[in-house]
Amino acid sequence: RVRRSGRRASAMYSRRKLKHWRRRKNELEKMGMRYNEGRYKLSCVVRQDTKDHVYCCALNTFHPAHADKLATTAGPRAYVYRLNPDGGVKLMQCYVDEDDEEDYFACCWCASAVPETSGRPMLAVAGGYKGVVRVIDCVARVVRVNLRGHGGGVNDVKAHPLRPHLLLTASKDESCRLWNVDSGACVAIFAGEFGHRNEVLSVDFKPGVDPYDASTSEPGDGEDKSVGQGVGQVLDGDVVFVSGAMDNQIKVWSTRGYPGLARRSDGWGKGVVPGNDAATGPEVSGSRSDGTANAFPTAHVQTPTFSSHKVHGNYVDCVRWFGDLVLSKSVENVITLFQPQLGGSSGAGDLVTGSGFRKVQDFPLRKCDIWFMRFALAPDLTHLCCGNTAGEVFVWRMGSAGRHAAACATLAHKRCVKAVRQTAMTADGRTVIAACDEGTVWRWDLVDVKKDFKSGAGAGEKKRARTEKEKDDATDEGVDDGVDGGDVT
Repeated sequence: RVRRSGRRASAMYSRRKLKHWRRRKNELEKMGMRYNEGRYKLSCVVRQDTKDHVYCCALNTFHPAHADKLATTAGPRAYVYRLNPDGGVKLMQCYVDEDDEEDYFACCWCASAVPETSGRPMLAVAGGYKGVVRVIDCVARVVRVNLRGHGGGVNDVKAHPLRPHLLLTASKDESCRLWNVDSGACVAIFAGEFGHRNEVLSVDFKPGVDPYDASTSEPGDGEDKSVGQGVGQVLDGDVVFVSGAMDNQIKVWSTRGYPGLARRSDGWGKGVVPGNDAATGPEVSGSRSDGTANAFPTAHVQTPTFSSHKVHGNYVDCVRWFGDLVLSKSVENVITLFQPQLGGSSGAGDLVTGSGFRKVQDFPLRKCDIWFMRFALAPDLTHLCCGNTAGEVFVWRMGSAGRHAAACATLAHKRCVKAVRQTAMTADGRTVIAACDEGTVWRWDLVDVKKDFKSGAGAGEKKRARTEKEKDDATDEGVDDGVDGGDVT
C-alpha cells in the first residue's frame, strides 16, 4: 500500500511538471522563442582580498580587439582580467592606489579621441572617498589624467557610447559632471536649484545621441547658436543622460542651450579650437600669453528636462537607457521600465521640466532590498541581469510580453551566498559576470543543452560524478566546473 501511494504521488508530480512545461513552452512560442535553448553553468570563480567588496565590474565594449577584457574594483585596487575561451579568467594587470584608505566604487572603459592613442584601452576608476577619477592607460600602464573637482566621493562613472573620451560622473556632492579625458576639462556641471537633493548614485548616457552631430541640435526662435566669439562655428548636438539619486528622484538632463560645448573642450589648453574655418583663421583659446592654461568655461545646468519622484518610493541606485525608455531600480524588489515625458522650451525660450511618465513593464526580483545593487544590460539590449543579497543572478529576455516579466534563468551556487553588487554581460548574452561582496567574481557561461547531453554520460551519471568530485575536494579554493546554474527558458 505504501508503495502504491508513493507511485501515485510520483505520477501526480510528473503530470503537474509536464503541465507546467507545456504552458511555459506555449508562452515562449507565442513570443518566438525556443524552450530550453541552453543552460548557464559556472565556469570560474576569482577570489580577491576578502576584506574588500567588489562594487563594480565592466567589460570593454569600445575596442573590438579587447572585448575579452574585464575590469573590477575592490578597495584601493583596480583589476584587469582576460576572459579565456575555455571559461577561465586570467589576471592581466592590477593597479593600487597610493592611499590604502581609498575605496573605488565604480569603473568603466573609455578611449581617447587623439589619433596617436585612440586604439589604446583606458580604464576610468572613481574614488569613493577622495572624489578623484583616475584615467589609466592600460597599454602604457600609467595614469593618464586625474579628474578633480567633486566635493565628495564618486558613486558612478560612465563613458559616452559614441564619444568614449567624454566621461560622466555621479557624486555624493549632489552633482553630475561631464569631463573630457583628452583635455582634462570639466565640460559641464549638472546641479543647482532644480537638481538632486542627495547623493547621486547612478548615471547613464542616452545611446544614439551624438554630441558632435549638428543635425540633432534644433535652434529655437531668436536663439544665438554661435560658440564663443568665433564665426561660422559648427552646431553641435546635445549630451542627454539620466540620473538616479538617494532623494528618490529620477532626472533626465541635457546640454540644450550650450551648443558646441563638447567640441570646444577637445582643443582646450592646446591653443586651437578644433573645427575652425580656415578662412576665419584659428581661434586661440585655453592658454595665456605665458603659456599656462586657462580654466575651461564650464557650463552650469540647473534645470533637467524630466524629473519625477513617483517612479520609486526609495533610493534609486541604478538607471539605464533602453532606447527611448528608462530602466530603473530601487530597494523595492523590482526593476521598472517606463517612458518619461520630456519637457521642451517655452515661448520665452526657458526650459520646461516634464514630470509625467508611463510605466511599461516590471521585472520582479527577490531578496534585493538593499541599495547599491546594480543591474546590467547586454550591449545589444537583448538580455537583462541583476543579482540579489543571496548570491543569485536573474536573467531576463528583453521584449517579453506582459506587465510583469518572469526571469528566463536563475544562476545560483551553494558557495555563492554574498550580495551581488553588480553584473555584466557580453554582447551575445552568453557570459554573465557577477561581482560580489568579500572579494569574489563569478563567471557563468551559456552551454547548449543538446551538446551537453550528447557529450557522453547521461544526466544521472553526470550528477553522480559531480557529487563524487565535490567529496574529493580538500578545500574550497577550487572551482566546481560544470555546475548547473539554471535553465534558460
